[in-house]
Amino acid sequence: MKKILSIFTILFTFSFTSHSYSKTEIHWWYGNSGFLGDVIIEIANRFNASQDQYTVIPTGKGSYEDNMAATIAAFRAGDQPHYSQVYDAGAAIMVAQVKNGVVIGFEEMAKKYGINVDADNYIPGIKNFYADSDGKMIGVPFNSSTCLMYANMDILKEVGIESVPKTYEEFEAMAPKIKAAGYIPLVQSHSPWIWTENFFSRHNLLMLDGNNGYDAVPTKTLFAETDAFVMHWKKVKEWYDAGYYGYKGRAWGDNQAPFIAGEAAFWFGSAASFGGMKGVVPNFSVNHIPYWDSVTGGKEYPTFIGGAANWILNGHTEEEYKGLAKFIEFMGSPEMDLYYHNMTGYSAVTKGGIELAETINFYRTSPYHKAVGEQLSLEGSTIPGGYRAGNWPQIREVIYENVEPMLNGKISVEKALGNMDKGAAKLLKQFAKTL
Repeated sequence: MKKILSIFTILFTFSFTSHSYSKTEIHWWYGNSGFLGDVIIEIANRFNASQDQYTVIPTGKGSYEDNMAATIAAFRAGDQPHYSQVYDAGAAIMVAQVKNGVVIGFEEMAKKYGINVDADNYIPGIKNFYADSDGKMIGVPFNSSTCLMYANMDILKEVGIESVPKTYEEFEAMAPKIKAAGYIPLVQSHSPWIWTENFFSRHNLLMLDGNNGYDAVPTKTLFAETDAFVMHWKKVKEWYDAGYYGYKGRAWGDNQAPFIAGEAAFWFGSAASFGGMKGVVPNFSVNHIPYWDSVTGGKEYPTFIGGAANWILNGHTEEEYKGLAKFIEFMGSPEMDLYYHNMTGYSAVTKGGIELAETINFYRTSPYHKAVGEQLSLEGSTIPGGYRAGNWPQIREVIYENVEPMLNGKISVEKALGNMDKGAAKLLKQFAKTL
């Protein structure tokens, strides 16, 4: 009983402490803000309080994009941090930096310093996303999310809908009823992530040649030549025109806002949004993202992970790396993995964290947390559990640039997807020249 109580103390309390600069400093840069940034600071504080040799100093750099740019600039200036959080779209770039001496692989570091960090303890679908072509882990999984469907259960009850849609066909059937009641049936944030990358994973379809870049450096995206993807965006355009889908621009928060305000029945967002919506939206549920039954034949496939990993940067002292290794071991403990999972809504990334959650019946008291792990753990895919493509942040920009004119009817769906393929091919070619 005492052990269970101590675990709950870990899960539900903060203990902000001050830094002690007489210890060996380890700098950790991150790209989260607000509450998520506060949790990162708390993780560092807990490690600092747990031992007296090292001090982890977390520094927020704004967004994922801002932190990645700051990390690259700092390395070029010889002032890089020891540890940096880089998001999913930058994974291929960071993996490629091992041979350039910028990044130190996670498994290589763990072996060198004899720290008890077992790579096989990490969830396979998460571990492999940040591994090299041989399956050796390079990045250290941290805040792994997936896209999920949030449903306003009060709106559904008001309009007489008893269950959330599992498929897009089911959504399409109920959307007119929701709209007629004065609500927006659906909003979603991040078209490149949710309705592009995860459309392909959710339907077991390849998004890039070279087996999504795992077997060969990719040269093209498969947007315009994938019939199911063309069909999906034609449907989205129909929904937009009919008022079943509300597009508020490319900003994440602008599309989340109608759901928080009680104006939209469904919102597609990140698992990481759960923590920030508890107590804000009175009655919502968290569900798997829908899929097209007509495409999968009723089979439900997993999504790719989102979020980010932490990456170990070269150029520091042996003593500093010893401290960083201990910090990584601390973060990978079941207690800290479950603490982060509980506080943020991000997935538990280790088998130990999930086993601990089951042991203390965590998912019975908080069933919403289970959706992310369930969706990521679905089996049966014949495609890789991720993609290896350089310049992907810029490719996401190309996707964004074509979504709005497509929805507004300035260009056709076919033209928009063709533009995305052309822009992506150019960027993939540029990245291939750097390898």
